[in-house]
Amino acid sequence: MAANRVIAQGYTVVDERRHEVDYRLSVWGDYFIKNPTLPHTHQNSKQWMIERRDKLILEARDKLLGLSDPLAELKMIDALQLLGVSYHFKVDIDSKLQKLSTHKFDNENLLGISLQFRLLRQERHHISHDVFQSFLDNQGNFKATLQSDVRSLLALYEASHLGTPNEQFLKHAQRKTSGLLKSMVGHLEKPLADKVKHALETPSFRRMKILESRLYIPLYQEDKEECNVMLLELAKLNFYLLQCLYREEVKEICEWYHGLESPRKLFYARHRPVEAYFWALGLYYEPQYAKARKLLAKFIATITPYDDTFDNYGVLEELQPFADIMQRWNLNDIEQLGEDYKDYAQFMFGTMIEIENALPKDIATINVKFIKKIINEVCKGYVTEIVWRDNKYIPPVEEHLKVTLITCFYWAINCTALVVFEENVTKEVLEWMSTFPPIVKDSCIVSRLMDDIVAHEFETERNNVATAVTWHMKEYGTTKEEASEVLWDVVENAWKDMNKEYLNRTDIPASLLVRVINLARMMETMYKEIDGYTDSAILKNRISLLLEKPISF
Repeated sequence: MAANRVIAQGYTVVDERRHEVDYRLSVWGDYFIKNPTLPHTHQNSKQWMIERRDKLILEARDKLLGLSDPLAELKMIDALQLLGVSYHFKVDIDSKLQKLSTHKFDNENLLGISLQFRLLRQERHHISHDVFQSFLDNQGNFKATLQSDVRSLLALYEASHLGTPNEQFLKHAQRKTSGLLKSMVGHLEKPLADKVKHALETPSFRRMKILESRLYIPLYQEDKEECNVMLLELAKLNFYLLQCLYREEVKEICEWYHGLESPRKLFYARHRPVEAYFWALGLYYEPQYAKARKLLAKFIATITPYDDTFDNYGVLEELQPFADIMQRWNLNDIEQLGEDYKDYAQFMFGTMIEIENALPKDIATINVKFIKKIINEVCKGYVTEIVWRDNKYIPPVEEHLKVTLITCFYWAINCTALVVFEENVTKEVLEWMSTFPPIVKDSCIVSRLMDDIVAHEFETERNNVATAVTWHMKEYGTTKEEASEVLWDVVENAWKDMNKEYLNRTDIPASLLVRVINLARMMETMYKEIDGYTDSAILKNRISLLLEKPISF
């Protein structure tokens, strides 16, 4: 039944019975297929750029190894990481940080202590927040002399986001520095004002790493007090060469997606191959992870219509048999399905076969089975949500989260991200992942609640499954604004819990736990103000900075 009822964000409900809205097309279409080559503004050739980049890497390594002043070492390590080139120096940085972990800064050096704290915790070194005690007065407030030192306050603000649940000083520091920097930013001169605005929008630790580099390079260039010309040139050349690689990869993903018959038939779904690639790029941006990046992008592009089949098309009497067949993973069974459901099943099964074929033969089948088991849990949760929706049921918080933390699909994406990553992914790691471990659950909390907060009006006005905002309003008698504020606090606490797990879960390699954190970072990138994955025009500028517009020289 056609409805043509206009709801939030300008969408139209086209079928009330199916809760179907007219999802907009991706703003990218076949752009990357028609424009496969990334231009550049450099006067020299790409081959020259590669050779120059490699020479600058050697120069930068010599400079880093030649430093002996601890603050200078920390500043250079920080710059290498923010500029997106630190993967070239991993061994050297690890060695430096190991030595710097025992260095004691002067009690008055808030900048040095804050930088040391953040860089060490980012690499899973245990450093106590007690290092900040000397900066408090007898009442537990910042000493007055600190409150005008903008660079030191900014460093402490960034460090405070590495706090764990019981570190009250860091919670206080996060609030206090945020308030002070907000009150000062309007009176600061560039480039410091721009750096402060950038940090207040989203702290460095929670940003998509490669996008952060693209945004940080001009900030670094403008900051004459901190900028090293050699590092700046290295960063720009390296970034452009990464962009060339990404452009080739996103073209491949688009050709794959647009060349498949099944997804093209799914008229009710969001078709997001470029956005899915962008999502995968947030998990692993380094060139050596091209295979993992492309496989994860295909997985994300494939599960998007899975969500839409339940959320934007199906009704219970159709979805129950569909769900039963999807959970059996038997290609022969899909012939029993109606045409649209059959098309999606072919798409999903085909992608899982492709992932399995791309993995080493000795682990492929069993590792993909791990993914399928978690996808089955998602599918069961989808059916539960449809029953809730049809019965206009608003569950209590625990019942809601027990289901919706699974149906946000982040657990399954986490598992797939590790399986296709391959490095250090043992049977024990996958068994740990299959238990829905705390750090993964926390990334799902970030995903679920941020999505629910920003999409609340859209989901409510199309009479879809009740969001977390709705159940909080019902359970606690709050307004929408009050509920949203409480849920943002839950997101903040989930970040602190992730920090704790990252520091303490030493039986799981840091390289794997970082992928889980990177998934949470992508919610900050894509869902902070509105659902940018669904409304892809919102993400266009961010994607363009990485894939469409070459960095200028």
